[in-house]
Amino acid sequence: MSQPQKRTKVTEPAESMENDDSEASTSQSSATRTDLTAFTQEAFRNMVAATRSCNNFPQGTARSLYLSYPGYARMLEEQSQRVLGLINKVLKVEKISGDIRRRQGDEQLEMVQECNDILFERITTNLDIKSGLRHRNSHVVVETQVDVQSATTPTATLVTTTNETTTPRAGTWNRTTSNVGTPSRGTVSARLFTAKNIMRPQMQFKVPVDNSAQNPFKPRLTEKPNSLKPLALLPEYDDNGEVVSFLHPYEFELMKFEPTKEQLQKQKPLMPLPPAQTELMLVDSVEKLRQALDELRQASQIAIDVEHHSYRTFMGITCLVQMSTRTKDYIFDTLILREDMHILNLVLTDPKVLKILHGGDLDIEWLQRDLSLYIVNMFDTHRAAKALNMARLSLAFLLKHYLDLDVDKSLQLADWRMRPLPQQLIDYARQDTHYLIYVFERMTNDLLQADQGQPQALRMVYQLSTEVCKKRYTKPHIGPESHLDLVRKTKRSFDNRQLYALQGIFAWRDTTARQEDESYGYVLPNHMMLQIAESLPREMQGILACCNPIPPLVRQQLHTLHQIVLKAREQPLVKPILEDHSSRLGNAHLAPTTKDFNSKLNCPHDYSHQEETRDDLPTLLRRSATGKLLRPDQQKVNSPLVQLVNPAFELFQKPKAPTQEEHLRWQHSRKESQMLRMPYKRYLAILPLMQQQKIEQTAREHSELLKRRLCPTEPAPESIKIETTPKEQDDLYNLPLKEQLKRKHQSNAERDQPSMSKRSKNEETKSIKKEESMPATVEVQDSDDEAVVEVPIEKSAPENGASTLSKRQEKRQQKNQRFKAKSRVQAQSSNHPVQVPSSNQGNTQHFDYKNVDFRQFRGGAQRARGTEVKTQMRGKNRPNQRNNKQFNKLFTFSNVKKEGKK
Repeated sequence: MSQPQKRTKVTEPAESMENDDSEASTSQSSATRTDLTAFTQEAFRNMVAATRSCNNFPQGTARSLYLSYPGYARMLEEQSQRVLGLINKVLKVEKISGDIRRRQGDEQLEMVQECNDILFERITTNLDIKSGLRHRNSHVVVETQVDVQSATTPTATLVTTTNETTTPRAGTWNRTTSNVGTPSRGTVSARLFTAKNIMRPQMQFKVPVDNSAQNPFKPRLTEKPNSLKPLALLPEYDDNGEVVSFLHPYEFELMKFEPTKEQLQKQKPLMPLPPAQTELMLVDSVEKLRQALDELRQASQIAIDVEHHSYRTFMGITCLVQMSTRTKDYIFDTLILREDMHILNLVLTDPKVLKILHGGDLDIEWLQRDLSLYIVNMFDTHRAAKALNMARLSLAFLLKHYLDLDVDKSLQLADWRMRPLPQQLIDYARQDTHYLIYVFERMTNDLLQADQGQPQALRMVYQLSTEVCKKRYTKPHIGPESHLDLVRKTKRSFDNRQLYALQGIFAWRDTTARQEDESYGYVLPNHMMLQIAESLPREMQGILACCNPIPPLVRQQLHTLHQIVLKAREQPLVKPILEDHSSRLGNAHLAPTTKDFNSKLNCPHDYSHQEETRDDLPTLLRRSATGKLLRPDQQKVNSPLVQLVNPAFELFQKPKAPTQEEHLRWQHSRKESQMLRMPYKRYLAILPLMQQQKIEQTAREHSELLKRRLCPTEPAPESIKIETTPKEQDDLYNLPLKEQLKRKHQSNAERDQPSMSKRSKNEETKSIKKEESMPATVEVQDSDDEAVVEVPIEKSAPENGASTLSKRQEKRQQKNQRFKAKSRVQAQSSNHPVQVPSSNQGNTQHFDYKNVDFRQFRGGAQRARGTEVKTQMRGKNRPNQRNNKQFNKLFTFSNVKKEGKK
């Protein structure tokens, strides 16, 4: 009985102490409650007294009268400045920018109203929390889960839960809901994990977000740690001289990067501890950020992952960054540390520290855009899985393959803006990087083993990962034909009105999303936009009927959308050409395509992306019992085939015995192919052909000269005898010009009886020319069948004759060659003088000029043609120009143009 008594003695003081504490707390709460009531009542009394005092001040004309007294005006000005100073201090406490003492009356009133709104909102929130109507830091979490049993029968269940995890799901009555988080076997689950009362984090950013398309994204780096080249943000310009983008700040460092020897060697995988036994650090302040930086600088390998939100913002927001070492996990709250995360570049840009990511294409761009973080020395496990030709490339597959760990990836659609983060999201974000270092070590060994210990494949993975690090973020941009890409994807046929409406709505959605900092899906989803453009409703209610549910911004700017639709309805309708009409007209309107036909990767016969063709269609081939293809039975032909013509060439039949003629022809052709002909024999064989070609050429030239005659050739009458020019006259024109002029101006008696010296000279020249023109035959004796017979060869002038000529004669002979063409034309022309002999009767007959075609003359002399020779007198022959003029008069129809004195 004594032991219970001792217990009562021990417990009685404790109960008394508890009672005292409760009484003290109730007394303290009652005291605070009385103090709050007294403070409120006192504040109201002061407010009423101040209002009465303000109302007692003179108003209207009385105020003007009182202000005429200097003492009253000075006192009023001092009190006004004192009140404005107090109000300005309150505004600074509430972080309202601006000095109220330097503003005008209307602006001062607006600043006071803004401050009052903030104060009243805070008071209302605190009162709701105090009364229990609102709980501090609590979110109403809404979870929407879609469970797909098979590829054809999806079933959706809506789950609405608060912080309690045992709340049952709403769905079919006979579905078991024993475990809410994990779906049943054979079910693919995707959950939208969000909250209703999330404040937009971009409203609290110190640097506002710039969504304009005119300003390109510019890196916000102010310092460049681990640099080989100083920081320089160099712009890139287009053809118009406008800035398009900026160069990568660490592009030079990435070009010079080479993986270390330790990274190219075989690794020793170490299994990490479970997450429950690993330390986790939530970094949400600058002090913790600096502490985490010091710890990360001691690590040699860091696993990194990023969580992103893109539904309630235009360009997106980086909400979380997870990093893991071998002994510790880190979760950085980037919504709070957005302006301070750049100090982690000390670790991320260090080429001695390896950074491991999985599919870091978008992560690299998000880190650049929001946090000004850049990475050097990265290993991408997604590229490594490609190099190993794995069945799947996802992180969940790699964890299952290397660790036999099933990971729930259904929270990919979670809203990472929620603060504080629920424990489910923390565990989900932590598992993405906790095992990534172990996966890297296993994949490195597999790459070395696949390449028989050589690091070529491993180097390729590092090179591809470095190319990912070189990526630069660019803002979304739309062009005048961006809406057509959406039409091609939907495979719908729109007329010109519908395309006009779609283009207008597309541009309105882009402008609204940039101004309101909302995504395209939040402003107006694609399927709703296509429905409005296709139906073109006449009334505003029709636009709302195309949207279910109605987006908030569509309801706010419904009038603008309606005006776009009405303007599209006013466009003239262009009738499209139907398929049957287009086939008749021959105008094949091909569907627009995005294929690059200039690319070497484009293959027009590549059907791998289409469904496989059926192999059960009827064919002409049959298979035997063993599976061998059999040829179809051929029909027997009763009538024999008659061969009409001997084939020139046969493939499958043996050739017949050749005839005697074919044998001789083959023997002759074989002998010709084996015979070697000397070049001189080939020359002798071609001489007759060359002589024949020369004869044809001269005949052709002669016919052309006959066509160029000024007067047609007609037979002369019997009574008229045409005096032919003797050969001496032909030889006259072969003489030099000076000699010709002398002979022309001699008397007729002297011309008829030339001197013996001139006659002997003419005979000598005639004999020389005759010897030159005589053909000679050359006989070639050859025993072959192809011996060449007599071939006419022109002999050159004998050397003796040339030596007997004097210098004067040689000079004349050279000048004769210049007028050779001219003398030939004069000899062949019909412009020689015609002498009519006198008859006994004394009657003379003149030449009939009626048949002459005077149109060929064209008014007199013409320019010299190609066959004529113009004499040009220069130098010492200049005084002989008078003789040339007299000589030209001798020609009746001369085409030579007269030249004046130079």
